[in-house]
Amino acid sequence: MILFLGVKRLPKKVLGNTQTAIECGHCNNVGTWEITEYGRKFTLYWIPLFPYGKTYFVSCPICHYGKRNSKSLRLNNI
Repeated sequence: MILFLGVKRLPKKVLGNTQTAIECGHCNNVGTWEITEYGRKFTLYWIPLFPYGKTYFVSCPICHYGKRNSKSLRLNNI
């Protein structure tokens, strides 16, 4: 019997913006940044079964320069 196991990346989900204005070090834009969530799902025979491994990013809405964030910091910024 052959099992096809894998991982599928979930589409990004924009959760909102930061409460304070942040200056981008890349494009020098000052404004609220987007908080985005990325995730993965475990698959069996190309059928998604359960999600795991969520990652949060804060990024500039103009040039999309940003950094990875922890969940606790994400909850404080919304």
